[in-house]
Amino acid sequence: MSSLITDLPILLRPFDARTRQEAERLADDDAVRGLELLEDEMMAEVRLDDRPAQVRWLRGEHGWHGETDVDDDQELENLALCTTLVAVQRREARGTLPMIPVEEEDFEHQLTAKLERPLTPDEENYLSKMEKRYERVRLTGKIFDQDMVRLHPKWAIQSLEPVALWPEAPKTLREFWNYIALALADKGLAVPAFLRGMSDIDGTREALREWRHASTVPTWQKRIREFIDSRQDDRHTHRQPPRVCDFRLLITVNDARLQMRLEGETPSPYTTVDAALLDNLRREHRDGRIVTSGGSELLLVSCLSQSDENWNDSFRLESKHHALWLATLFQQPALQERMITLDEVPFQRVAEPLSWVARLSDNGLNLTLQLETSDGTPAPLPLRILRGVQTLYLSTDTLFTGPVWLHDESRIDTSVTMPLEALATAEGISFMREIDIPVPDAIKSRVRHEDLHVNITAACLAKTSQSSGAEFVTLKAEAVDGEGRVREMLRFSGWQPVDEKKTTESDDTIVCRDRRALRDAEELMNQLRRTWDMENDAWRVRMAKDFPDVFHAWAAQLPENVNLKTDESLQTILADPLIARVRLEATQAGSIDWLDLRLVFDIEGMELKPADIRRLIAAKGDFVRLADGSWRRVKLELSDEQQELLDRLGIDLNEHSDETHRLHWRQLAQENAAEIVNPKAWSKIVERMEEAKLDARPPVPEGLNVTLRPYQVDGFHFLTYLTSNRFGGILADDMGLGKTLQAITWVLWLRSRKKADGPHLPVLVVCPKSVLDVWALEFKKGSPDLRVLVLHDRDLFDLNLVMTQIDVVVMNYAQMRGFDGELAAVRWLAAILDEGQHIKNPDSKAAKAARQIRADNRLVLTGTPLENRLLDLWSLMTFATPGALGERAYFHRHFDRRKDPRASERLAARLRPFLLRRTKSQVARDLPSRSEENLLSEMSGRQAELYKEELARAQHMVLNSSGFDMVNRRRFAILQALTRLRQICCHPGLVDKSAENEESAKLTSTLEVIQGLHDEGHKVLLFSQFVSMLKIIRTKLEEMKLPYHWLTGASTDRAGIVKAFQEDENASVFLLSLKAGGSGLNLTAASYVILYDPWWNPAVENQAIDRAHRIGQTQPVMAYRMLTKSTIEEKIMTLQHKKNLMVNNVLGEGGFTNLLQKEDFDFLFDIEAEKVA
Repeated sequence: MSSLITDLPILLRPFDARTRQEAERLADDDAVRGLELLEDEMMAEVRLDDRPAQVRWLRGEHGWHGETDVDDDQELENLALCTTLVAVQRREARGTLPMIPVEEEDFEHQLTAKLERPLTPDEENYLSKMEKRYERVRLTGKIFDQDMVRLHPKWAIQSLEPVALWPEAPKTLREFWNYIALALADKGLAVPAFLRGMSDIDGTREALREWRHASTVPTWQKRIREFIDSRQDDRHTHRQPPRVCDFRLLITVNDARLQMRLEGETPSPYTTVDAALLDNLRREHRDGRIVTSGGSELLLVSCLSQSDENWNDSFRLESKHHALWLATLFQQPALQERMITLDEVPFQRVAEPLSWVARLSDNGLNLTLQLETSDGTPAPLPLRILRGVQTLYLSTDTLFTGPVWLHDESRIDTSVTMPLEALATAEGISFMREIDIPVPDAIKSRVRHEDLHVNITAACLAKTSQSSGAEFVTLKAEAVDGEGRVREMLRFSGWQPVDEKKTTESDDTIVCRDRRALRDAEELMNQLRRTWDMENDAWRVRMAKDFPDVFHAWAAQLPENVNLKTDESLQTILADPLIARVRLEATQAGSIDWLDLRLVFDIEGMELKPADIRRLIAAKGDFVRLADGSWRRVKLELSDEQQELLDRLGIDLNEHSDETHRLHWRQLAQENAAEIVNPKAWSKIVERMEEAKLDARPPVPEGLNVTLRPYQVDGFHFLTYLTSNRFGGILADDMGLGKTLQAITWVLWLRSRKKADGPHLPVLVVCPKSVLDVWALEFKKGSPDLRVLVLHDRDLFDLNLVMTQIDVVVMNYAQMRGFDGELAAVRWLAAILDEGQHIKNPDSKAAKAARQIRADNRLVLTGTPLENRLLDLWSLMTFATPGALGERAYFHRHFDRRKDPRASERLAARLRPFLLRRTKSQVARDLPSRSEENLLSEMSGRQAELYKEELARAQHMVLNSSGFDMVNRRRFAILQALTRLRQICCHPGLVDKSAENEESAKLTSTLEVIQGLHDEGHKVLLFSQFVSMLKIIRTKLEEMKLPYHWLTGASTDRAGIVKAFQEDENASVFLLSLKAGGSGLNLTAASYVILYDPWWNPAVENQAIDRAHRIGQTQPVMAYRMLTKSTIEEKIMTLQHKKNLMVNNVLGEGGFTNLLQKEDFDFLFDIEAEKVA
């Protein structure tokens, strides 16, 4: 062996490079089998591409010499000898691996000795599975993904090919296990704990290192060879310019031949393409070395596809395959001029088809058929039939269409003569009808025509103990003649005749039955998923869930000559749908103003149980199986006006419970309501309408010192409408439209209605701490005579003073929670919740405290009535008008179902009497314009490095987290990573104190904008959610000697700070934290807004911009959104619009981030890009 290895370079030297290269390829393809190496001999079988060869190398006195059983081809013999030497060379390369040390002692004995205990049943089972795989490997040398799955369930099946785990099959179970353990470890899969002591993973990996490296060498050698070969081919190809060719097809009635010519200044004549030339054309066309026109290209490609290695210079038309192909070519308009006759002209095409003409022989025994043209001229012979979608007839110079040919012959040389008696059968009559020739009189007198129609009988099959709960329908199809006699039945093997009784007809009568109905019926029966029921001698169809719909649609398409008879149960499927009408049954609730409504459905002409009616209505016109076995469906008759009324009432017809809906009588006082509300309830509603002043529009109170805009007067009238009808509501105008002023006007009106001798009732206003002084200022401007107590300190609240001398108490939400029972002890004229979204969580202390307040009138003011979920509105309305949206469980069932796309529409309808919302674009048309612009800056230096490092950490965390982890367990850590990335975009010093003096691209850009606006004399609002960022900006402004104002959550004299900015005559910058300054402030002295860092929710950003764009603003407002290019900030902007947010994307902080799912985190962190990298 060692001598052979030593002599390999000498033995390989005589073989030329081409033979060596081909031997390498064969070795790569594992062509050498059964290789045996002895000291003086080597034997193997080489699988050459098309034959096996036995090879033997022997060492004699003069060295090694080879021999093979290939004695007829010297090249193949040399190739076989060379291939075995290459295989020996490669095996030796693998054989030099240091083998893994293996102990001969029994594996299980070693294992139990290491564990110092016997194996458990589960461990024994695993070891048994491992031993079975090892035995298979000993026999085959191969292991597959399916085997690995048995050893670890998380192993991924990626191929049906063997898995390469070793250079050669392991010889012991211990060696086998080490390979398996290494493979599991490489995949990141855990090794069973009880086998860890038997696993030498590091040693095995080291032993395989050289083999794994060497195993890649042949692959790369092959790739390099293929690359070099392709380059050589390319260079050869590029040396020869492409040929410009033209092709045509020369056609006779016997064959078709491809012809070509070379185009140029002087085109060459056409020559016929033989097999050798066609092979060259195939290669040139593949390599792009032929240029030709569209029709010529189509012809060449078609001919190439039709030819094979047995092609012999022409396409023979006696071949059905070639005839069909030629018929297809004749249908191509682009090829008409390229398909020519022997006279080298295109074929004439006759539009009128050929037809059969029959003539009876003189002796009356034969019928001769001849094809003739439309003018009665016999068709020219010979003709070649080209069968296809349309049958074509080809003569030497003309192409005809015509009837289907009669038999397999594809060439017509003469007319067709057939014995007349062969046509004297029912089939013969059908044949003559099919080819459109008259029936000879001698036969016609013997023919009796008989029409058949089909009766199909369908019935439900009774259940049996063997039916496993499944139900079936049986179908029987019978062909019946005009007298009602059954002639044929459709059985398993098709239509079969039944036994017929002898008739009085003469023996030579030919009965021709029209069987079209039978064919139609069989095709229709095939549409049903049917099986043959031998026991019932009928077809059987399983009654699956969709059976009624399938059966109904199937029966509807039966033609007139197919009759269907069903039993009573199936007849209900074919019956017209039941008619249902809806009405509202109203009963008085606890209060005179409230009614409980219940949907009632009346079924016309049938008595059904209420539960069955609900099921039928819920099916929305689909079939429902009732207890008696019948199928029913309903059609709901509801006019557009009635549907519109129900929509306005917020009642869903798809809710089919007996549950009542509590509505105010005012909601029912609408047109067309009398049509569906029961008469007794409607009469009470009419009485209440007459008593109430539905359209009362009182004048603005005289005590108001400011002038209301027209839309504010409308808002005031909405509030008086609420009071007149004894319910509360929500004023949800856009920020900046003066909700505070409209509420103050309403308070003055409420006080003007109070009787002089009545009890003193104060008004309670609850608002965020940041706007306490805003309310004080607005009351002072609007009605200075009102005695207003602003609770900056809880100790200022004196219950006796409030109940006797105070007109309005203004407090914040924290104080409201703290007072607890003290507020409930007071009867308030009105309770107003400003920024009412503070009670959006019905379980919060603020919401519970608000609901305890006793007030004659209740009002919620908010620009964002809906932040996170529809339940927010329930919480607000439960304070304003308890019961208007039902109990919490009722609300959840009817309005808070996320999968119900119309839930929000019904909720809007139910809220319409209680909620008023106007946008600036609707009512404040005199407001100046508002524009927004994104300003991008690009990071560099330390800032870019920090961002990349943090992004890499975040990507690693996301890539190693499941979807469940991201949405649940690791959500907080991932959101923290998002925050850090956003902070780096603002300034690297926010996350790394040592980078406080580093450059921030965004900060540089922002300061440039501020400097430019200051030079033009403009005031600027700058918002950031990071106070630490505001501090950095403040330091920079001080260095630039630019004036600024400062407001964060830690600021105390908010009113003074706002006043100082508003009245500052100099151009200045107002630095505000988004939380502290984003709402409740009037900052119209500024007409420029800078949003330094983007926020998840566009509504929060809009609130910030609205500090400047509100009533009182006279200048156009420009908002700049500062963004860092190619970072998470741009992705946040994209995600704002990508997410499906509720109610114009009005969501709070928690609401948006709670909507983020795994795919959103993947998008934010560029996970797809990281996977590609």
